[in-house]
Amino acid sequence: MKVDVIIPCYNAERYLAQTIGSALEQTLAPHQIIVIDDGSTDESLAIARTFEAACKGQVRVHTERSGNAARSRNIGASLSEADAFMFLDADDVLAPDALAALASALSSQPKGMAACPWRRLKLVENKWTGRPATCAPRHPDQDALAAWLTGWYYPPCALLWSKTAFVQSGRWDEEATVNDDGDLVMRALANGIPLAETSSGTAYYRVLPEGQVSLSGKKATYGGLTGRFSVVEKIAVTLEEQGLIETYRSAVARAFEFIEKDAAKYYAGLSQQARLKKEHYGLSRWQRLMARAGESQGSGSQTQPVTQASSEEPDEISFGIALAEQLLADSEAAATEERLPWPTPIHRPTVSVIIPVFNRAHLLRRTIDSVVAQSFPDFEVLLVDDCSDDDPAAVVESFGDSRLRYLRQPQNQGVAAARNRGLREAKGEYIAFLDDDDEWFPEKLALQVELFRRSSPEVGLVYTGVETVADDGSYTLQVPSARGDLYRELLVRNLLHGGGSNIMIPRNVIARVGFFDENLPAIEDYDYWLRICRWYKTEVVSAPLIRYNDFRVPLEGKERQERRSLDVKANLDARARFFEKHGAEMRRAGLAHLFLITSARRSLVPEWNDVRGARRLAFKALLLAPKAWGARDVLIRTFWPLAVLRAGVDKGRHVLGSFQGLSSRMPSGSRSRR
Repeated sequence: MKVDVIIPCYNAERYLAQTIGSALEQTLAPHQIIVIDDGSTDESLAIARTFEAACKGQVRVHTERSGNAARSRNIGASLSEADAFMFLDADDVLAPDALAALASALSSQPKGMAACPWRRLKLVENKWTGRPATCAPRHPDQDALAAWLTGWYYPPCALLWSKTAFVQSGRWDEEATVNDDGDLVMRALANGIPLAETSSGTAYYRVLPEGQVSLSGKKATYGGLTGRFSVVEKIAVTLEEQGLIETYRSAVARAFEFIEKDAAKYYAGLSQQARLKKEHYGLSRWQRLMARAGESQGSGSQTQPVTQASSEEPDEISFGIALAEQLLADSEAAATEERLPWPTPIHRPTVSVIIPVFNRAHLLRRTIDSVVAQSFPDFEVLLVDDCSDDDPAAVVESFGDSRLRYLRQPQNQGVAAARNRGLREAKGEYIAFLDDDDEWFPEKLALQVELFRRSSPEVGLVYTGVETVADDGSYTLQVPSARGDLYRELLVRNLLHGGGSNIMIPRNVIARVGFFDENLPAIEDYDYWLRICRWYKTEVVSAPLIRYNDFRVPLEGKERQERRSLDVKANLDARARFFEKHGAEMRRAGLAHLFLITSARRSLVPEWNDVRGARRLAFKALLLAPKAWGARDVLIRTFWPLAVLRAGVDKGRHVLGSFQGLSSRMPSGSRSRR
């Protein structure tokens, strides 16, 4: 297993040499130590480059101004070619056996992450000494995610990530202010990525002296509190969407309770928001009392978390110092006028274009042509082949364009999985989606990128107008204007027509929203846009900038009917799953009945005509909104034959009754003449 150590660095000249030295003296030598210097103004970069010169091939320095530790870590991960990596802060230290212990633990979960014990590194009487970890204890009945939500954790220096786990977690959230490490780990755990824990090895998390404030030291500031609130809210929503919230309801409520208390003294408004969230996710008063009683009774039997080192350590922690001093001294003695050349800046495209491909090689050239012809040329194209039976690779190769990357899935997994493969491979600042039978007009990318760059960071999605072309060559234009907060409207219906070919998002959105839902048999794009719009605002370029080719496979008779039936069934199955995920939010917004009515109407299309299903959905809508005419309309349609029969019987009875009444009033002679 190749293991890299990634060190983000900004003005860390006091500690960087020991940090690199401790990584170099590991019993399991790292494949590379990658230092990402974020434009340091002290001697950090010079120190890092001295190590690079002394340890050719093992230490690699990359300098790029990002102003953001999470972004620097993402850059480091993009440069790594190892199977696994650790994010080691530029002031933290590793005991010599740390990487070996972590790699051994990770071998049991090769697509997960591993954690080793950690201790604080604290300055005491002018000596950096090891002290116990400072985090809440982990209770015996808590899994890692529940414990993390309630204050137990591992710092980045105690974690080793498989590359698979890191990418599947969505990378570091570059918008996070504090607790960005907790955010990344909790997202991983919430998405089922396993954590292997070991009692071997030790990592040291440095507590900076008074006057030197670290990011974690800002957790009680307004920015720190809002950042913590955002992280917990994000995890709670993820758990809701995955149907796991009941398992973690108590832990989520406690996390909001901590924020409520920390904000109470100076930030009453934020404290109130946290209190409302706590009550929304919390247990009843009786359940809370029982839970706390259980914690109190179990306090004497709590297991110590493995973050506590198991052996005694020397008072002063000097790992890496001697090696660092020797290497620095040797480098100074061998110094000449000749300097190492500055590395060539790594180019990352502005836009990553993701095209899922399946059995449409005959249409693919037209689609790629429309991308290559863009007036905005700074892009890469990821063509993800979902195991086509034809030969899209030959079409891609015929272009001879280095911006085109052909990726073939190991097996057919569907369009959501293909798009997710593209999201995980994407290198661009923005991501645009394009179906393999649609086309872009030349200004599409340019106008969307321009709009993003003059919009606020609150904007997480830009879409465009659409030209839709039908089988007969006729076309219609959609010139949308909806912008801003579209979440409520999207809870009812998809406003962003175009199949996704008109959508562009910033790549960092993935860190908050995650990936396309591969369990949805249809409308996976609608689900993704809704999840994005829950957190972000939307902007629009109203001009039609894509051509949506709404062609149908020419089928006749029964075969055509069966094909349409399968499409309707997939759509309705997906809508049922969609309602399971988002129904709580729909109900809170008072809109759930509208979504159900639409599903009921779709159940009655001629290709499907599921009367019982439509009736059930309509009744469900009426329970939510008794005055909803749309639900009554569906019920009338589903009971129509019976209604007609009853109306006929009633009319017949009325006519017969009238005739009998008239007969009884007639003179007897008149009756006899009849």
